[in-house]
Amino acid sequence: MPETTGAPKEEPSRIREAPINAIRSQEMQRLAFIRLLVQQGVEQSAKPEPIAAAAILTFHDAVELFLMLTSEHLGVTVPEKGGFVPRYFDSLHPDKAGPTGIDLAGRLGVKRLTDHRNAFKHAAALPSGAAVIQARDDTERFFEENMPKVFKIAFDSIDMVELIPRASTREQARSARSAWQQGDHLTAMGTLATAFEELFTTHVMNPGHGYSPFAFGPAVEHGAFMGQSFARAVTTASGERTNRNPTHAIEEIGQQFQQLSSTVFEMQAALRVMTLGLDLHRYFRFKELCPDIHRYADQRFEFYDPGNRFQADEDGFAYCEQFLLAAALRLAELEGHATPTWRSAR
Repeated sequence: MPETTGAPKEEPSRIREAPINAIRSQEMQRLAFIRLLVQQGVEQSAKPEPIAAAAILTFHDAVELFLMLTSEHLGVTVPEKGGFVPRYFDSLHPDKAGPTGIDLAGRLGVKRLTDHRNAFKHAAALPSGAAVIQARDDTERFFEENMPKVFKIAFDSIDMVELIPRASTREQARSARSAWQQGDHLTAMGTLATAFEELFTTHVMNPGHGYSPFAFGPAVEHGAFMGQSFARAVTTASGERTNRNPTHAIEEIGQQFQQLSSTVFEMQAALRVMTLGLDLHRYFRFKELCPDIHRYADQRFEFYDPGNRFQADEDGFAYCEQFLLAAALRLAELEGHATPTWRSAR
């Protein structure tokens, strides 16, 4: 990133006028994180009071990170002391920064947000529901207007995929976004589901040491015809039954076994998701939005949509994309605790 002091003024100006691919990868990662914060703030703002108040802090963090990145990107030194709004809006203005400066929009909105944040954080004054909604609108408008000014890109065009640490998952997320943009919604949603399954498998398996403690045993199989299979298994070895009609008791046992395995299957999946630190309700919505995956013995798989759910719904795709991102980040965090130090030292 550009240094905050001693940078020649013409260099930041050249960067600012450059096309999107001139944005450095580290800057793009930070922009992706900022967009993630804004999305989290929007979700928090929709929660009931007083939980929604946390959005004020999230929105302010996002704005502050953006202003810090902007000062570095333009090579403008911002004073350490003074009010939050004048420190950045005045210091970055062309009147002070010269030709490399920029006239940022949304000063009044950021001032309102800062006042609510300071009252909440330093005086324990909970913001009202109306204040939270106002902060949401001010924050979204701030980024919509200033992102193109500083980085020459639209705020909603920032790809949060850059935040995914695992390379294979990151590539799958990119493929899903590409398929979505081309109108292949079934493949796009199915690719997100496949990427999550691979992350999931990584979490519950312990390579070289069998199942991890988070697997809660081997994967439980379930299916629609397990009851019939059980009934056939308790007949004679040749497959012939002692009676033309299968015994009702055997069928009932088989049905109970089928129901039990289906229940344990769902419980095991829920436990695995919760140990990953993900919200179970969000997981179920993710599963509901994504298509079913049919796997073949030769490792091939295909996506199918029995309910024809995949219309042009950008919000649904964005939800699943963000869920995958949250899972990838959470798994990366847990991997630091997965291997004992005595084993990794070998």
